[in-house]
Amino acid sequence: MALYLWILSAFNDLFIFRKLREAGVNVYIKNIFLCWAVFWFVIVLLPKFLTQDFIDSHRRIFEIISGLSFTWIISSILAFFAFVFVDLITGFKHFTCNKALAAALLTLGGVIFCMAQAYFVIRRDVVIKTSKIDRDRIRIVYLTDLHLGRVYTRFHFERVMKLIRDAQPDIFILCGDIIDGDPSYWTRELAELKQIALSSRYGAFAVNGNHEYYYLLDYDVENIIRQAGFNMMINERAETAGIVIIGLDDCPKYFNSWLKPYLKPEDANKFVLVIKHRPGLPVDSDKNFDLQLSGHTHGGQFWPMGYFKSMSYRSTQGLSNKAGGLVYVSNGAGCNGTCMRLFVQPEITVIDLVKE
Repeated sequence: MALYLWILSAFNDLFIFRKLREAGVNVYIKNIFLCWAVFWFVIVLLPKFLTQDFIDSHRRIFEIISGLSFTWIISSILAFFAFVFVDLITGFKHFTCNKALAAALLTLGGVIFCMAQAYFVIRRDVVIKTSKIDRDRIRIVYLTDLHLGRVYTRFHFERVMKLIRDAQPDIFILCGDIIDGDPSYWTRELAELKQIALSSRYGAFAVNGNHEYYYLLDYDVENIIRQAGFNMMINERAETAGIVIIGLDDCPKYFNSWLKPYLKPEDANKFVLVIKHRPGLPVDSDKNFDLQLSGHTHGGQFWPMGYFKSMSYRSTQGLSNKAGGLVYVSNGAGCNGTCMRLFVQPEITVIDLVKE
């Protein structure tokens, strides 16, 4: 995927440079744009020519560079559409300096809008009525795809934490892709997650996402999440407040996951909650669960990519009915690659199980 984006970015940069030249833009502006585009073009390739030891010793720097390079790639795509749009509404006549300025302002506005959408996380509330709980209400708050790493900011994290604290979870769940870089840079954030985990009345549970596995060999990610107060579930079963929780791992060898090894005969009368990072259903899911919580797709992160993600995983954003149970696929609270989104708001999800 990164290679495709790199090639697309190179095409976009060449297209924009040609448009600037056609418009007769000042030679210094054209050359500055060309040098800037070539700089990011080379930066993306740079790690291929460096030793792994050098990259590991400067990992945080490379995480930031990676995030910024993805930001440039997305910005160049927005610029391409801005230049085409300006061309379209002016009848594809000679491209002038005024048109180039209009396209540049449209691009800047698009970048600001995408960044704002990524930073302003929203709370989504879902109410599910069930006869399988022995309390009037159990509140589940689940957080997925936070992606602590790259260009993640403290401002973004504080917004997420405030929403979770205000929700006052009975059960707090991390649904994978929480860590996306060197965890040593995020000790303060992990400590705040721990406070919420320990204050959750019926416990806190977590599963790995695919990004945890990218860093599993370099850092003891699973133990770090356990130390943050979470019951780290790697194909395991737990019970709390009369709810059966089954946490399915995202390791590639477990992609074809199963539920029945973790179910007991008496579970037929209990609420069965499945935590699984990717939204694909377990092989034997038919009528064996009540609710599955997933993430991974980010809702596509950029419209209209969500439609392709939905087709890939045969699931939709939000709540849907699958195989005799409910599946909720969250847009996630963070971003992958760059802190930008387009018409897909990040979220934390509050699910109230209400006794029927």
